[in-house]
Amino acid sequence: MLNPVRPSTVIDPTPWVLLVNQCFQMCVLMCVCVQVVVDTSLESPAGLAIDWVTNKLYWTDAGTDRIEVSNADGSMRTVLIWENLDRPRDIVVDPIGGFMYWTDWGANPKIERAGMDASSRIVIISSNLTWPNGLAIDYETKRLYWADAGMKTIEYGNFDGSDRQVLIGSQLPHPFGLTVHEDKLYWTDWQSKSIQSADKLTGLGRQTLAENLENLMDIHMFHRHRDTVHNPCSVNNGGCSHLCLLAPPPKASSCACPTGINLQNDGKTCTPGMSSFLVFARRTDIRMVSLDIPYFADVVLAVNSSMKNTIAIGVDPKDGKVYWSDSTLKKIRLMTTDGLAVDAVGRKIYWTDTGTNRIEVANLDGSMRKVLVWQNLDSPRAIALYHEMGYMYWTDWGEHAKLERSAMDGSDRVVLINNNLGWPNGLAIDMAGSQLLWADAHTERIEASDLNGLNRRTLVTPVQHPYGLTLLGSHIYWTDWQSRSIQRADKNTGANTITVRANLPGLMDIQAVDRDRPLGESEDRTQKLTSICLYMGSGNSRRD
Repeated sequence: MLNPVRPSTVIDPTPWVLLVNQCFQMCVLMCVCVQVVVDTSLESPAGLAIDWVTNKLYWTDAGTDRIEVSNADGSMRTVLIWENLDRPRDIVVDPIGGFMYWTDWGANPKIERAGMDASSRIVIISSNLTWPNGLAIDYETKRLYWADAGMKTIEYGNFDGSDRQVLIGSQLPHPFGLTVHEDKLYWTDWQSKSIQSADKLTGLGRQTLAENLENLMDIHMFHRHRDTVHNPCSVNNGGCSHLCLLAPPPKASSCACPTGINLQNDGKTCTPGMSSFLVFARRTDIRMVSLDIPYFADVVLAVNSSMKNTIAIGVDPKDGKVYWSDSTLKKIRLMTTDGLAVDAVGRKIYWTDTGTNRIEVANLDGSMRKVLVWQNLDSPRAIALYHEMGYMYWTDWGEHAKLERSAMDGSDRVVLINNNLGWPNGLAIDMAGSQLLWADAHTERIEASDLNGLNRRTLVTPVQHPYGLTLLGSHIYWTDWQSRSIQRADKNTGANTITVRANLPGLMDIQAVDRDRPLGESEDRTQKLTSICLYMGSGNSRRD
């Protein structure tokens, strides 16, 4: 018997899989070693199940209201169900039938069933439920058992929810975890702090196996004797390029893609990567949110270096590279780089430095570094480029806050706006709409003007503490320090505000990328230059 682990413990015939402190961890028998399997984008993971046939890990998250799956090592993670979930709790899988079952104890408590590939979803129990907790499958009798802490019962029914029966309806203060083995049913109880058992057919012969156990949570029976199951994913991964998931008959399996990536029309092959996505920085990591799929889920970028205080990010859509600044390391990978912009046409990187009060530029590899603007700057913050016109725009939230513009070589500098600004942070250019957008954390507004700073108007107010701002298609996206969230609104009206992702402390910059959008053209750069060549728009350039 296992010591209690918060909040969920799953045992497989091969490794043990533990969910501890919002991290999935795996260890071999006797827990000789520990390995983190999943530790990002988890809010309140509650239920955990193993498909021992294809070696997959399934879990529910009551914070994100999602059901996800990955390989047992945490790779190839993807979201299976994200709609009409309200605090999903436990989950069990039936690789023999190709189904998964889960409890949901939100406003309308229910027990649902779907294929292990999320197909054929139905509600099988929706009445006389309060806090449905643990689930257990009995393959011998083809029954589904569940414990309800509100009804104070343990019940069972057929796999489709029919022939529902109360097995135990008394002396169940707060049942939580549930498991079945051979002729016995085992469960944990929060209030009695005990592990108990009873006959799975009659509910009689109750025994207390252990008591006075603090923080008692989930329970599973460990045994090595599993029935041999036909596995359509065992040959060539079911023909799938990435995930092969079991499914109910007649199809038996289906293919799926990692989070943020779509399945192509052949039903087997995943697209090479995301086309439209958000890239955002937290102080200690960089993440992506795909806009190609019908739900929002962030994916942490694998970066082979430490991040301590990541502030600004820039994206090169041509090469698919992400650039960022870290104020602790004083690197772009500078005193304090608050703004960063990539000139994908001219192959340059621009940045603002609030420590030196300068705006600089360099080639993408850091060579040919040059100071463009150094006078009359007092805490320059965000920077944005309008490649086609050859302009760069930046915000300055010093003693006299302002919004400025110059050519991309620093010439023709002009102040566009210098009144009613406090802490102008994020900055974005709407090329299609010929407008400039910025977020001000002091005035708590997101505003817009034309590209000359005229026709100023308020788009969204109040916003708590906006920082990064970006634009893609018909929407603006921004990060908010206070709400710890990414928000979205209509770029023209500011209406229809929604939360893209929440519970993200340390949010900083954000950039939107559309890799299908054609880039402009610059002059031929195959010759080796001994000076930096700056793109000025309309195919023009200047060498310094």
